[in-house]
Amino acid sequence: MKKLLSVALVLAMLLSAAAVLAEDTEYVFEAEYTELEGLEGLGVSGSPTGIGLVTENAKASNGYFVGNLGTASPITFIIKSDADAVATMKMTVGSNILGSCVWNPTTLKITVNGEAIEYNEFTTDNGDDPMDQNNFKTRKIGDINLKAGENTIVIVAGENTYRSNLPSAPSIDCIKLTSAAALEMVESEASHEELD
Repeated sequence: MKKLLSVALVLAMLLSAAAVLAEDTEYVFEAEYTELEGLEGLGVSGSPTGIGLVTENAKASNGYFVGNLGTASPITFIIKSDADAVATMKMTVGSNILGSCVWNPTTLKITVNGEAIEYNEFTTDNGDDPMDQNNFKTRKIGDINLKAGENTIVIVAGENTYRSNLPSAPSIDCIKLTSAAALEMVESEASHEELD
């Protein structure tokens, strides 16, 4: 009888844990729908600005990505959360046609609500397809703390000389946040008007 009760208790605990895990949802937030007006990027002939930072690409999650990014073009995601919560952050990035680059908290700065976060180093490269050298990959950034209400996640070029001796960033397709909280992105109406 005791053995049966123990088994039932273990099963109940496992089902409870599975229910908690099942409540986590992955949300995908697109970089092209952030506020781009006023941002200045880096280009070969002239610097793209605002919506000009967006490029169409069939391999990007929504058909677009944001590239040619420098220190004057931080990408800012404003995320609303219905509760204080932990979220696991992933980011889908491309090479920005910069060749092989190493990204870490020094070369690419990521802040959440004004605080710089630490994350594991990752690399980007152009890939083998000469027609599409962004070579998008999803990289795990780690767990971040969200507060109830609005949260600001900023991704910006750090200390590097990857683009003609200027600081640059990878192309940003989207971020993915997995959390038990209900999340929503504040999207730019201007970007929607241009892209939809």
